[in-house]
Amino acid sequence: AIMVLEHPEVASVETEESGRRPAGPLIAFCTGSISKLIEADNSDLHNYSFLKLVAPEDFLNVSKYFERMSASSEVMFGEFALLQRPHIIEGDIFVSDQENPRVVVEAVGAAVNDGVAILMRKVRTQAAPKRDKLGNYIRSEIDTESEKDEISLFDLLSTEPETSDAPESWSKNPSLSR
Repeated sequence: AIMVLEHPEVASVETEESGRRPAGPLIAFCTGSISKLIEADNSDLHNYSFLKLVAPEDFLNVSKYFERMSASSEVMFGEFALLQRPHIIEGDIFVSDQENPRVVVEAVGAAVNDGVAILMRKVRTQAAPKRDKLGNYIRSEIDTESEKDEISLFDLLSTEPETSDAPESWSKNPSLSR
């Protein structure tokens, strides 16, 4: 799924209607494939706060990811969890935090002139983390055995294309050889 978010620096500006500002940058554009990651339609996400999609235990992680992106012109890689069933539309069935599975995604993002572009790929779905008696999240080790054979977005985008076994005809432009 691909999202374009408003620029993080604009995200602190109040909205005219309410006089308040939702936390984090708003979603300016989202591809329809978001519905393959989370239970949401791209049309419902327009002007919705991106941080409301993020699992509460990853707020700080995602905030730091945005800070790194806004301070650099480099492409940034990250991994964080989204809520599988975000509460987007008033009146929809609300799923409590403890009952809401997490969709862990790896993300590739970069700041652009008027916002932030993020490409996300689902890594796994997992249950919500348990909490201790004080309400703090208890992190558990995740079984990454099933992910070993998959190529990550980082590996895919940061390596040179392998063309050693490509047919020779692919490397020659027939229209130039005449």
